Amino acid sequence: MKKIKCYSVRLESLTNFSEKSYKATAFDGSTAFIPKSMVFGYDYDPQKSQAVWIAAFILEKEDCNLQFSTKKVKWFNY
Repeated sequence: MKKIKCYSVRLESLTNFSEKSYKATAFDGSTAFIPKSMVFGYDYDPQKSQAVWIAAFILEKEDCNLQFSTKKVKWFNY
């Protein structure tokens, strides 16, 4: 089984966009379309906002404008 690196991303909203993707909006207004298969659930540690685990390689793409931090990392089975 493969492991995939993910970052915890705090979001203002994560909404269904289509059958296969979410529209993620950060607090600075930046947005990105994220494949549902690359979202690995909620990070329940933050108290004041919603955070989700998103695959690092998706966030690190040049065309991904979503604001995120690399401080909180977790590896998931894929």
